[in-house]
Amino acid sequence: MPSIKDLRSRISSVKNTQQITKAMKMVAASKLRRAQDAIAGARSYSGKLEEISDELLGTLLKSKANTASKAQAILPELHELLAEKAMDEFSDNKKTVGLLVVSADRGLCGGYNSTVFKGAWKEYNELLESGVDVKVFTAGRKGADFFSKRGVEIHNFENFWSGSFNIEKADVATKLLSDQFLSGELSEVKIVYTEFKSVLTQHLKTKRLLPMSLDLEELYSEKASEDGSMKIPYMTEPNAAELFASILPVLLRMEMYSHLADSLASEFGSKMTAMDNATRNAGDMISSMTLQANRLRQAAITTELMEIIGGAEALKG
Repeated sequence: MPSIKDLRSRISSVKNTQQITKAMKMVAASKLRRAQDAIAGARSYSGKLEEISDELLGTLLKSKANTASKAQAILPELHELLAEKAMDEFSDNKKTVGLLVVSADRGLCGGYNSTVFKGAWKEYNELLESGVDVKVFTAGRKGADFFSKRGVEIHNFENFWSGSFNIEKADVATKLLSDQFLSGELSEVKIVYTEFKSVLTQHLKTKRLLPMSLDLEELYSEKASEDGSMKIPYMTEPNAAELFASILPVLLRMEMYSHLADSLASEFGSKMTAMDNATRNAGDMISSMTLQANRLRQAAITTELMEIIGGAEALKG
């Protein structure tokens, strides 16, 4: 059994740790608010861009296809970011899929990193089993360490999360991945990230970034008129094809930015929850050890009193 001195030393140590976890929770909460602002801004901007691109897409498709299935076949003609890569475009007749894994630089954020690794590793192995090569890209040192330790060759975006998060960070990843897709090095690009719902709730997501996917069913169902044509109210300058071609890369850029902001907010939400739990656990430990120390002190006092009383009685007689 520990002595009173040992318990008091441990209580002091746990109190110091509690102060650290409390401070880390406050820092995470502050950073979380900024990340949430980034998410809100990205979603608002992306939503308006998607609305405009849908209108332009309707203008481009209405004279060429009257159904979503027919429209899907002519999408590659509109922009190269929409084109599926054919097998004969690859010298070894084997496709290569780019897998971007978004994790944190550090730990102490609950199960955030382990959840990402579990999902990313599963996706990586499923892609290999499907007969394609996989090129892994990582944003975050923890993800780079995870795949490197398993002998997977990676491209890590160095110091990706250092400093403040902004659109330029998303541009670095977007440019590299889109350039490799357009050059034919990659047949497809997927991202494994964590979608932020709330401080307590985040969902792991795996999504295809390239070739870009457009919801043609929704486009046709919402804008189809009685005779099957689409009513498009926009008049554009320059023409719809040029404008659509210039908007699509911006959509990809904002999609990347939004997913990265989601991951960042998820990391801080997990860290905030983990540090809150650690602070409360430290409080419980302090209470338990304080109670134990008080009991030992009380027992020591009782023992001393009994010895004094026994000595007094012995002197009497």
